Amino acid sequence: MKKSIVLKISIFLLFFTSCYEVAKEIQDWTQTNASDLIISKQHLLEDDGIKIGLPESFKRYNMVDYTSLLDSLVVDNTDLEIEHTRLKIMREMEGNHYVFFDSISNSTYTINSIPFTPITRQDAKFLLGIIRQNQDQVSSMTDLNYTKITAKHNVSGNTQIFKAIYKIENTKLNHQAFQHVYFVSSNNKTVFINLSTPFEVNFDPYLEKMIL
Repeated sequence: MKKSIVLKISIFLLFFTSCYEVAKEIQDWTQTNASDLIISKQHLLEDDGIKIGLPESFKRYNMVDYTSLLDSLVVDNTDLEIEHTRLKIMREMEGNHYVFFDSISNSTYTINSIPFTPITRQDAKFLLGIIRQNQDQVSSMTDLNYTKITAKHNVSGNTQIFKAIYKIENTKLNHQAFQHVYFVSSNNKTVFINLSTPFEVNFDPYLEKMIL
């Protein structure tokens, strides 16, 4: 994996600490356990010919509308600046970007297509190390604590998947968020997915609905 991509993504991951208020309610999609039970809506990412499946409560936004949404939802100026910075990095990454938001649970799903990069186990370890380094740096300067819940690397045929889930706690505000990160490489395409929610969810069944 190209180091420039890894470094930019590691910074991108650190910026988002779920700046929204606590979710209004937990929807059924957060309780999904089996792929044959999920109800999903298919979205075409037209610039890349990729199809994804998301819970029906997610709505697609362009950057202008999503920025306006942020301005209406986020009350803390620091958090707002952090999320605007994250979106700026997202736009500057090579490839195309797409944003989806669930207004019921206040969850954000972003997906970037990046240059095709087969993901090896060594790449996964390198990425985790860089992220951990940066997280420790941020924790030493803020009230944020990062906890890795899981990190996995799977290969099936010509498909490689890297998954990592982090719990982010603001000790001062007694607030927590969960960040679900995926890299998927298949059919000469690579995508980077970031799902941020106020709670941990089992998103794997929806990932299985993706067609690269």
